[in-house]
Amino acid sequence: MSHGDSTSSAPQLTVAEMAELAGGLAHELRNPLSTMMINLKLLAEDMQDPGTSFEDVRRRALLKVDVLRREAERLQSLFDDFLNLTSPYHLELAPCDLNRIVDRLVGFFDPMLHATSIKVSIRRPHTPLLCTVDEKLISQAMLNLVINARDAMSNGGDLTITTVAEDRWAIIRVADTGIGIGEKDQDRILRPFFSTKAKGSGLGLSITRRIVLEHGGELSFTSRPGEGTTFTVRLPLETPASIDRGATG
Repeated sequence: MSHGDSTSSAPQLTVAEMAELAGGLAHELRNPLSTMMINLKLLAEDMQDPGTSFEDVRRRALLKVDVLRREAERLQSLFDDFLNLTSPYHLELAPCDLNRIVDRLVGFFDPMLHATSIKVSIRRPHTPLLCTVDEKLISQAMLNLVINARDAMSNGGDLTITTVAEDRWAIIRVADTGIGIGEKDQDRILRPFFSTKAKGSGLGLSITRRIVLEHGGELSFTSRPGEGTTFTVRLPLETPASIDRGATG
């Protein structure tokens, strides 16, 4: 594997998969657009009512504008996630220590997790765990897994991130002690727009899976309802020979 810029060679989406994505996107667009249309109609009615004082109109208008802003941000986030899932990736590949990615992620998230009674533990070797990856994308994938674990532990719990080398693979395991994934949902949890959460687009795990696949890796999970979930990321382990080829290629 050569280093530097690389256009993704992962399998392209089929017509059926694109149709499923389009249907999911349409479904997700309906609620925020409906909310925006209702608030715009109410805003117009307020401004056209001659019997309402200016201050009252202004107060209610500000409330409706705030709703419109939040729904617009929701739409922007949805479109960003959709593009992350469907657009071609141009990977910026370079040898990277996965342990460093985990350390940075935990350092960023630990105060927020601690505030919600989630205890974080890292188990990793003292030596670097090198893979040829796009560091930004792999960081995003790991961030999605940590957010997913946090959301599964609304009443607190333990989050354990383990990194290890196994044969030709670098392994990252993100384990939580949360609510787990119901058996009827386990076949669908990695599909786009599927979510067991009240909020969210349902694209986070799908994006994570795509990022891992783009790097020639695998994403899997095990889960027991009421006990927790472990997501496992496998990425091709870097070797001294491949580093030398990249440096001279």
